[in-house]
Amino acid sequence: MFKKILVPLDGSEHSRKIVGWATGLARALKAEIILLSVIDPEEIEILEATTRGLERKSESVGNGGAISSVARTPSDVINDAIAQAEKDLQVEADRVNSAGVTAKICVSAGSPAEVIVSEAHSREVDLIAMATRRESALARGILGSVTDRVLHSTSTPILTLYPGEIHDFDEANGGPKRVIVPLDGSALSESAVKPAVEIAKAAGAEIIFTEILRLPFFGVGVAGIEYGAGDYAGDFGIEAQKVEITEYLQGFVCDAEASGLKASANIRTGSPSQQIVEEASEIEGSIVVMGSHGAGGLKRWVVGSVADKVIRSARRPVLVIPPKTG
Repeated sequence: MFKKILVPLDGSEHSRKIVGWATGLARALKAEIILLSVIDPEEIEILEATTRGLERKSESVGNGGAISSVARTPSDVINDAIAQAEKDLQVEADRVNSAGVTAKICVSAGSPAEVIVSEAHSREVDLIAMATRRESALARGILGSVTDRVLHSTSTPILTLYPGEIHDFDEANGGPKRVIVPLDGSALSESAVKPAVEIAKAAGAEIIFTEILRLPFFGVGVAGIEYGAGDYAGDFGIEAQKVEITEYLQGFVCDAEASGLKASANIRTGSPSQQIVEEASEIEGSIVVMGSHGAGGLKRWVVGSVADKVIRSARRPVLVIPPKTG
C-alpha cells in the first residue's frame, strides 16, 4: 500500500529531521522516498526587493559613484534557487540511499501547498510525510500554513511528525514499535485499520485498537467541547457500553492476531483527542494511525476534528487517512 513516500523539505532543520524517520519507515515498508523542495516565487520577489538597494549601492561604490548593474530577471533568480535546492536535496538523497532506501529528488516552483498536492497526485505517491512545528501547545505554527493546507487539500494519507521528538538521521530505526488505531465504530475510523496493520507487519510492531468512551458531562474548554473524567452518582450505562466496545474491538484484535501480529484492545475514558495523545505518549516509538473526516470551512475552524487536535498536541507521529483513501 505504501510504496512511494513524498517528503517535502524547506531547507530548515525542522523539516530535515523527518528524513531519518521517514527513511526508517520506508526501509521497513520497502518503499522509495521522493524528496521535494518547492521554490516559492513570492518569497524570491520579496528577497529581491529587500536586497536590490544594497546591490545597487555596492555597485556604485565599486565604480567610483557610477551605477552599472547587471540585469537579472526573476527567472534567473528562481533558476539559481532551483539549482541550489537540487544540490541540497542530493546531499539528503545520498544519505537515504546509503541507508539502503531508494531516494529521488524533485524541485519545483510555485505555491508550496499547491505544488506538494500536485506532485503527490502526478507521481502517484502513497504517503506524504511532513514536519509540524509550533511555538507552544496552543500555537498552530506551521499547521496554520503549508502542512495544514496540504492536510485538508489532498486525499493522500499524510504522516505528520513533530521534530522535537525525532532523532537525528543516523538514529533512524526500522519503523515504529507500537501502532495505535483509534476507532469509534464508524467506517471512517475503520479505514485506518488496513494501513495500520500493514505498517505494524512491516515494522514488527505491536498494534493497539482503542476506543474512547465519552462521558455524558462536558464543558467548553480551550480546545472546544471537552469531556470530563470523574466520579458520578450513576454509571449512565457506562458498564454496558464498555462491554459493547470490548466486543467491537476484540474483532479487530482477532483479525490482527490471525495475521501474525501482537495485538490488544484498550478502552479509555474522557476527551477523545486528549486520551489518544496520552496513550501515544506512554511509549516512545508509537505512531497514531487514524481517519479524519476532512471537514472544511467554518465548521472545522470552530469545532475542529479529533485528528486536528491530536496532530497539534501529540509529540508522536500521526498518520491521517483522509476519507477518499478507504
